[in-house]
Amino acid sequence: MKKIVLFITVSVIMLMAFTTTSFAQLPLRVVVNGNRVNFPDAEPFIDDNGRTQVPVRFVSEALGAEVGWEGSTKTVTISQGDKEIKIVIGKKDYTINGEKNLMDTEALLKEDRTFVPIRFVSEGLGARVDWDPAVRTVYIDTREKGDIKDDTPKDGSIIEVDGYLVPNDTNIIIVKAQRSYIVETSIAINFMRPNFEKQIEDLTFALENKFGKDIANEVRKHVEQKKSRWHYLPEKYIYVEETNQYIWIRKSIGEDIPIEILIPGYVPDTSEYDDVVVEWEN
Repeated sequence: MKKIVLFITVSVIMLMAFTTTSFAQLPLRVVVNGNRVNFPDAEPFIDDNGRTQVPVRFVSEALGAEVGWEGSTKTVTISQGDKEIKIVIGKKDYTINGEKNLMDTEALLKEDRTFVPIRFVSEGLGARVDWDPAVRTVYIDTREKGDIKDDTPKDGSIIEVDGYLVPNDTNIIIVKAQRSYIVETSIAINFMRPNFEKQIEDLTFALENKFGKDIANEVRKHVEQKKSRWHYLPEKYIYVEETNQYIWIRKSIGEDIPIEILIPGYVPDTSEYDDVVVEWEN
């Protein structure tokens, strides 16, 4: 009896640890006026003061602002219309149109990028800022309420679809393969569905949380080569060492880009590639 209780206790602890780790690995996201900001070479992070730090140029440009840099004084200038914000690296005080203000953290240099606390910059430019800790997302909005379309996602929440995390407004397809001996999950993006760029973003997000950033970026780099509906995209196999399985990006000669997550342990044979039929359940 004691052994059974001990086993159950250990199992619960391991499950809780796994769940906590999985959600802690969600990447930080920044959404400006309903559009996710892409950070190609330096990711946002939460600093020791609990503030979200972002590469200043990408977010400022998403807000329609211009960014200047004075190397001798390590000063960042963010200008938009009649507003000008000046922030000095390593200092908590900053100015908005010459008027002094104080942050509870400071801007810094990291990975050859200038990082600034996003809330102070956005609010300094007159934007509304919200933080959703459940999905680790900063929402920034400069629009009047009447200008926001009814179909704009209101909460930006993350949902789980067959084991993959995706934004609740995603239009990519994710289904468990029901009658295939080699395919675990099928994913598809499509040129004819709205916002192909966002489909790629959502695909990257789903794969990053499942297989890690490097794998997700490798898939993204390949599918981004398809530039139009009829552009030919060759097939590609990407091995995931951690789970011992392959991601099969099937060749695309039309509007669809099918992506098959093969079962762990299965080693594809190139002679069988075009013969595999995956049945999707409606």
